[in-house]
Amino acid sequence: MSTQALFPVKKLKATGTSEKIYIIPPHRNRYLSEISESIRKYNRETIDQADIAQRLYALHSAKVEASKAKDEVLTAALDRLYTALEEKLSIDNKKIIQGWQDKISRYKDEFYIFKVREKELKIATHTKSLSNLSIPKISMPKYKGWGDILQWSLQENVPGEFPYTAGVYPFKRENEDPTRMFAGEGSPERTNKRFHYVSLGLPAKRLSTAFDSVTLYGEDPDHRPDIYGKIGNAGVSICCLDDMKKLYSGFDLCEPNCSVSMTINGPAPMLVTFFMNAAIDQQCEKYIKENGLEKDVQKKIDELYKGKIRPQYTPYESNELPEGNSGLGLMLFGVTGDQVLSKDAYEKIKAETIAKVRGTVQADILKEDQAQNTCIFSTDFALKLMGDVQEYFIQNKIRNFYSVSISGYHIAEAGANPISQLAFTLSNGFTFLEYYVSRGMKIDDFAPNFSFFFSNGVDPEYSVIGRVARRIWAKAVKNLYGGNERSQMLKYHIQTSGRSLHAQEIDFNDIRTTLQALYAIYDNCNSLHTNAYDEAITTPTEESVRRAMAIQMIINHELGLAKNQNPNQGSFIIEELTDLVEEAILLEFDKLTERGGVLGAMETMYQRGKIQEESMHYEMLKHTGEYPIIGVNTFLNSKGSPTVIPGEVIRATEDEKQQQIETLNALHSIYSEAQKTSLQNLKLASLQNRNLFYELMEAGKVCSLGQISNALYEVGGQYRRNM
Repeated sequence: MSTQALFPVKKLKATGTSEKIYIIPPHRNRYLSEISESIRKYNRETIDQADIAQRLYALHSAKVEASKAKDEVLTAALDRLYTALEEKLSIDNKKIIQGWQDKISRYKDEFYIFKVREKELKIATHTKSLSNLSIPKISMPKYKGWGDILQWSLQENVPGEFPYTAGVYPFKRENEDPTRMFAGEGSPERTNKRFHYVSLGLPAKRLSTAFDSVTLYGEDPDHRPDIYGKIGNAGVSICCLDDMKKLYSGFDLCEPNCSVSMTINGPAPMLVTFFMNAAIDQQCEKYIKENGLEKDVQKKIDELYKGKIRPQYTPYESNELPEGNSGLGLMLFGVTGDQVLSKDAYEKIKAETIAKVRGTVQADILKEDQAQNTCIFSTDFALKLMGDVQEYFIQNKIRNFYSVSISGYHIAEAGANPISQLAFTLSNGFTFLEYYVSRGMKIDDFAPNFSFFFSNGVDPEYSVIGRVARRIWAKAVKNLYGGNERSQMLKYHIQTSGRSLHAQEIDFNDIRTTLQALYAIYDNCNSLHTNAYDEAITTPTEESVRRAMAIQMIINHELGLAKNQNPNQGSFIIEELTDLVEEAILLEFDKLTERGGVLGAMETMYQRGKIQEESMHYEMLKHTGEYPIIGVNTFLNSKGSPTVIPGEVIRATEDEKQQQIETLNALHSIYSEAQKTSLQNLKLASLQNRNLFYELMEAGKVCSLGQISNALYEVGGQYRRNM
């Protein structure tokens, strides 16, 4: 791994010479300090402009009193002072002050009307309490002074307006909780059953997928000793397109109320191809049924599988599909839509499908190097693949699927405190931004496809992690990079802290999770996963997952204050914490610049070292009791609160492991020739420095995950950590 180094594969030229391809161009090495300087400048200008506005308000008030007293001399003198001072107030800031009363009125009206992507939305501005009081969804400050109004507008503002401190949308979605529950265990069929369980009866299907370590490292299921025992454990086993079809069967991946999140990093581009092709084949299936083509299609499939066993969905612990599974996605097992439909019909369905699918893939290779370790390709090659995916998204008008979830969660789980988590996550985000811009992509074409992912603990800084992230991102993207409003909006997912779950007094874990969920909801997170109390000792059961979901549902539906959507605004401590954390992040940006930026700091393992130091600090305080943890190092029960031993540790069964290996073998037996061609095309595209995702979309139809990984190792290099 080398910082801003030459991409391992040379760009071929007719002359035979190679071209240097930098991740971050040398002239952009100070990008993080430029962001710090830009934000500090904005903050100073805000203070100066607010001071001018407050003095103007004082002069205006004095003029009113002088006019009442009919003192013409004093009125004229005040007019001169006011006119001279008014020239120092920017036109935009004058408009903010002039429009203040209109803004207040909009939130007092019965309905607030606004547009999202040209669609007009009409939202009720108040809810009724049991006492029949009208509770505002957005509470406005009662400021009179122009300086106060301007300071608040430039640093806080209402949700949906720059700098988005209070949230990126004017109001939360109606009739939809921000729930996104994490699941993954055993075979695709077992996880499919869990997905249908956690989403049954919910208006929105928001699925978050955990993969087993075999998949996370880009390998195929195998009898190899270092692989076999890990198949389907602590995540779902996915090795090919058919597995992906099983995993999400019964969910229409093109429905606007369905979105999928995939926690995968090193092999993320391959899993995205499986997902996209699964979604396309779902829509091909619907097209086949709508046009009465079932018999013709079945005939083609029978010819292809003559004398061979076709893959099938094997319901987990049952003979029937899970409750809620309509069977959508099961018709084209073992084949793809382009094998059974005309080229024109297939290409039309493909274009429409990939433009509609909603979801997120994690794909954050920087935090993998810094904290979680599931790196498989050389860092430069992994970043090249990420850029190729985003470029493909731009060229094919994919706007609803996030190409990366820039993740702080794993940084926090590795031991980082909330300041380091946020600083490293945002700096990684700005690194992706700089790289994509250096490749010629326009910020407004890709920044809206970024999402972020944070952990929420119980430290005070976690109460403002979302608002600080939104504010820093918006200020930098607007003022330094010139991005539009959609690019300025930082959307993020929160998961309650896994590190705060303890194996002693595990019932207390729900209390911690509830408090963390409250932080997240009050801070206007875009989606939320609440951990199950028993995750400290085992894979969560259906009962514990139901309790975890109930935590956020009770907050959203029963807790009265949560009916208000900006409850943190106006709190002195929240405002002070926001300013303190923002400056702490900017200081960390400057430290990273001193080390050559994010990639340069990774060369010396700066981020890893800092995370380890902070983890050690926490563990020491926990061990000495200076940091009290109820039921762990204080307030122990009469038995000393011993570690809870689970009655059963949930693991993949032998049948599930064998089923995955058989699925893989069947794929190789049917498509052996097509696999050779696809892998050769993929390697050639890499050698010619073309966008690899176009070839990956084709390879993903017939090749397994491990085959693609190994082909790319040959041209892109495997990951090796610096020592």
